[in-house]
Amino acid sequence: MKTFSIVVPVHNEEKCLPLFLKSVCSQNLLPEELILIDDNSIDRTKKIMLDYQKKNNFIRVFSYKSSTEHMPGAKVVNAFLFGYSKLTKPYDLIFKLDADLVLPAKYFQLIINAFSNHRIGIVGGVLIELSKKGKWENSHPMKKDHVRGGLKAYSTVCYKRIGGLIPEMGWDTIDEILATYHGYEVKVLNNLKVKHLRPIGNVYSRNTSFMQGKAFYKMRYGLIIGTLSCLKGFLIKKSFSFLFWSILGLLNGYLKKEPYIVTKNQGEFIRSYRFKSIFKSIN
Repeated sequence: MKTFSIVVPVHNEEKCLPLFLKSVCSQNLLPEELILIDDNSIDRTKKIMLDYQKKNNFIRVFSYKSSTEHMPGAKVVNAFLFGYSKLTKPYDLIFKLDADLVLPAKYFQLIINAFSNHRIGIVGGVLIELSKKGKWENSHPMKKDHVRGGLKAYSTVCYKRIGGLIPEMGWDTIDEILATYHGYEVKVLNNLKVKHLRPIGNVYSRNTSFMQGKAFYKMRYGLIIGTLSCLKGFLIKKSFSFLFWSILGLLNGYLKKEPYIVTKNQGEFIRSYRFKSIFKSIN
């Protein structure tokens, strides 16, 4: 049986955290280490962490100082990378989880089973959210080969091959593309439903939309694929604000000649991959 460790960046999750930790600690398989990172919380988050640490010898709690906002991209990844550096025991798989989830029974065992295929590099279940009708359902349809950022599991060899996580907007897309580039597969377990307690908002702020567009530039999407990706985001989110600010972010990357986050060869692969993905979703 493969061994695994978990890193969880947490910011102001006093309402969701107890349910998440209960669902982790009640699993039939437990991690070598569960690293909880209190990322500048101002509520009871850290106290809850410390209470669980006292009762479970595999849990360790650390504090990390960043901004006081809930922000996607660099903030979350930097907190994860800080937690990753605190791991001390050997493991075969590394999980990056969010604290606003409730894991189903035998979640870790089913994820581990999926890694029996050595070509698999990234695995995860699917998020379900409570609808207005009071039913748990897939409210955010995603590609069949995309694992949401809140419930990623990596084989150690794949994680190291892709160079770890990149602290940029779009990190949870670039990791999968780079895994594919290096010959690994991404596996989504569609029957493994994970409750998401804090639904993802459909409205992107100007700042996050702008950063999304700039991320397209940094990932070497190019002007055509980058613009098509902004349009695809608009079709999904139905937000003209997202379209405007993401395109502005894309153009800003070119004007300021921001540094790329992938190599030239990786960029060529990414453009081909994204081009096929965009037109496949349209058709």
